[in-house]
Order: sequence, then C-alpha cells, then structure tokens
Amino acid sequence: MDKIYDILKQEHVKVMQLFDEAISKESKDVFMQLKSELDIHMEGEEKLYYPQLENKKEATEVALEGYEEHHVAKLLLSEIEKTPVDDKRWVAKMKVLKETVEHHVKEEESEIFEKSRSVLSDSQAEEIGSKYMEFKQEQSG
Repeated sequence: MDKIYDILKQEHVKVMQLFDEAISKESKDVFMQLKSELDIHMEGEEKLYYPQLENKKEATEVALEGYEEHHVAKLLLSEIEKTPVDDKRWVAKMKVLKETVEHHVKEEESEIFEKSRSVLSDSQAEEIGSKYMEFKQEQSG
C-alpha cells in the first residue's frame, strides 16, 4: 500500500506536466483538466492529510502554511478560469500559478513530508494514502 507521500509526489509530477502542456498550447481544455486535478488534490490534502499534522505541535506551522498556499492557488485558478485564453494576461497568470504551485510542491516534499514522517507512523501514512485514494475515486465519480 502506498503512503500518502508517494501518492502526492506522483500527482505533483502529473500536475507540473499539465502546466507545461496548458501553457505551451495555450489550452483552456488542458487548464480545466489541471484545475480539476488541483481542486481534488488540494481538497484531499485539506480533509485528510493536513488535519493529521495540524494537531501535532511540531507540524502545525507547516500545515497552516500549506492551507494558505492552497488558498492563493485557488484564487489564481478562479481568476484564470474567468480569463479568456486569447487575453494576453492568460499565459502570464498561468506562469504565476505554476511558480506558486512549484514553490508549494518543493516545500511540501521537503518540509511538510519531513515533519510528517516525524509525527506519523508508516501505517498512519499508508492509512491516509488509502483514504485519500478513496476520496479521489468518489470525487471523480
């Protein structure tokens, strides 16, 4: 069974590929796929992963920062969704969102995962991974 870290890392790779494709093709369709992936990813983390860290003293700060970074990404996603692709600001907005997500991923895969490994057992990390995958299946219907 996969630990939550392995699952999230795989999703991070996929999301970064979608960013590159959406930006290079200036594609609203690829953007909508990306938005859907990010929405489910962030919601899953916020419901199942971050709360497990938030109530552990050593990990509270990184969890709270994760929520705030998600908040910024959601604002940008919402703005990009309303912006026509032929608007010259669309690509610029996408690049800013990509940089925001890249920063978050880097921090999550180092600081958050590191703190997480010190407060969660392997079996807890696997259980969160399992619940996360169930959540994703429910969301994608």
